[in-house]
Parts: sequence; C-alpha cells; structure tokens
Amino acid sequence: MVMRGSLLSALALVLAAGCSGEGMADTESASRTSTVPEETESESARSEEEAVAAYLQFWDAIVLASAEMDPEHPELEEHATGQALELAQFGVQGVLDEGHGMEGELNLDPEVSSAEPESAPTTVEIDDCQVGGDWRTVGTEEPEMDRVLVTATVERDVFDWWVTKMRIWGDHTC
Repeated sequence: MVMRGSLLSALALVLAAGCSGEGMADTESASRTSTVPEETESESARSEEEAVAAYLQFWDAIVLASAEMDPEHPELEEHATGQALELAQFGVQGVLDEGHGMEGELNLDPEVSSAEPESAPTTVEIDDCQVGGDWRTVGTEEPEMDRVLVTATVERDVFDWWVTKMRIWGDHTC
C-alpha cells in the first residue's frame, strides 16, 4: 500500500472518532458602523491569512516528519496542538512502522470556511481539497489517494496560530 494512502488512512481512522432604532439614533449608528467594516475586514482578512499560513506550515512539518520517519519531529509541535498534533504523529508513526519514508510535495488548496469572532478572528475553520501532488512513498511512481478533503480548526492564542483539530475525509471526497 502506498504510504501516503497509509498516512491519510491512519489519520482518517483516528478521526472516525439586529434590532433597529428610530430617528437620529439610527443615523448616528449607521454612520459609526460604516467605518467599522473596513477595519473589521482588514483585521479579519489578516487573521485568516495568518491562520492559513499556520495550516500550510503544519503540512510542511508533516511532509518533513514523514520523509524523516520521525513522529516526534519538533516541527510538528511548532505548528499544532491537541488532536491535530496527535493525528499527525499517529500518521507519521504509521510511516515509520511501514519502514518507508515519504517524498515529494502535496498540492494544497486551503480555503477559509468560517472565522470567529467576525471582527478579530481567533478561530478559523479551513477546508482543503488536497489534489495528489507528488507526495508518495519513496520508490513508488504515483500517490494512491487523490482529491482528499481535509477540514481543520486553527486557533490563535496570545502569541501564535495553532492547528488544533484536523479531519481527513478520504479519497475523492472533494
């Protein structure tokens, strides 16, 4: 079995687990809120970009840890906590158990599906349709899985963004 399929399958198994006023108050309220969306959109957009960057860095760490067959690779802990970290370590352990490293890169296409709170997000949900790429078991020609839906939760603490939850849905799910 191709290791990418094994890694994604192993990862998937772990997861199979407004009111309106009247008069002058309306005018004032409307004029005040007309400038807020620009600031909110800017902060929201920046937060979403940072969350997506953290998600991409986490996958870079997974690819590196899989190539080195090291489930305790320190870069995994630099980008994820909780269930997402455990899932990644479990998947990389599967690579180690099979005795074949991974090589190549994934084709990632993350999109933000939601961000909370709206004004300055600290939790961002990401949907990613991973399309094969050339990430595969060392020595094989092609990846086994293609068009895999991955959903992830990325959260910001005081200092940084962390992938905290991740679910891999399987082949041809997007």
